Amino acid sequence: MVKILRIARLYAKRLGASLYLALLCSPPLQAEVSGFQDRYFADVDGNTWVLQLEANKTFQSMVTAKLQMGDTRNRYLLMGGVNKMQITGSYKPLFGSSDNVGGERSFEIQRIDDSRLRLTLNDDNGKTKERLIFTANTQQAPIDTAILGTWFTIAEPDGKLDQPYLGEQWAISFKDDGTLCEASYGVDTRKAQTPKDPCGGGIERRWKAVDGKVYTIDKNEEWAMQFNYRLMGGRMVVSYPGGKRRVANMAQNLKLSADNR
Repeated sequence: MVKILRIARLYAKRLGASLYLALLCSPPLQAEVSGFQDRYFADVDGNTWVLQLEANKTFQSMVTAKLQMGDTRNRYLLMGGVNKMQITGSYKPLFGSSDNVGGERSFEIQRIDDSRLRLTLNDDNGKTKERLIFTANTQQAPIDTAILGTWFTIAEPDGKLDQPYLGEQWAISFKDDGTLCEASYGVDTRKAQTPKDPCGGGIERRWKAVDGKVYTIDKNEEWAMQFNYRLMGGRMVVSYPGGKRRVANMAQNLKLSADNR
């Protein structure tokens, strides 16, 4: 009996080692996203919505998508599982979105053909909130439409003895034609501050936003990184490579030449 138990233990040990080796050598489980394109676009009331799909890096059996909703301040993170031509799961606002709903809501992505899909977003009660057709276009490059418009800082006194109330205001305008204008000017901090148009006589530059970084074209016609940015509570926090930091607000209800909204 003892001999039989020893043989059983040895067999189980060898079987466990074999299973461990098989798992170690097998490729990692990865959500199959073949048949879907990486990026889709939809025109919604004159605004371009972008849906970006990718295999999830943390949960390898799932698919992650980011939805950029035109020039609104709403951006969503979608996470779900794929089953042939369908992806289902839940979505929630990305950090910095103006959508303050804390809970997760359900979505469904249905592949229509090689270049089209249908996205359904449900509300908190499970009812359809949005149902849109998106089309893939590899030639179209998205921009971060959440930062389109004119932003400005609230100037504070610089502490100069001869001009104690003088402060610097910074303004930047991101236009949907891929150009921007940037300007800094002195203001009297005792008075109500109204942002000036940074494109009034300023130089326009081409820009793009990638992974929270703004790039502009330099003198050599090459892309150069200008600053990092984050959207937090309706504000844009700008951080330069040298350590300088700015906090800017969106200019509301202004008819500036830089506004193409």
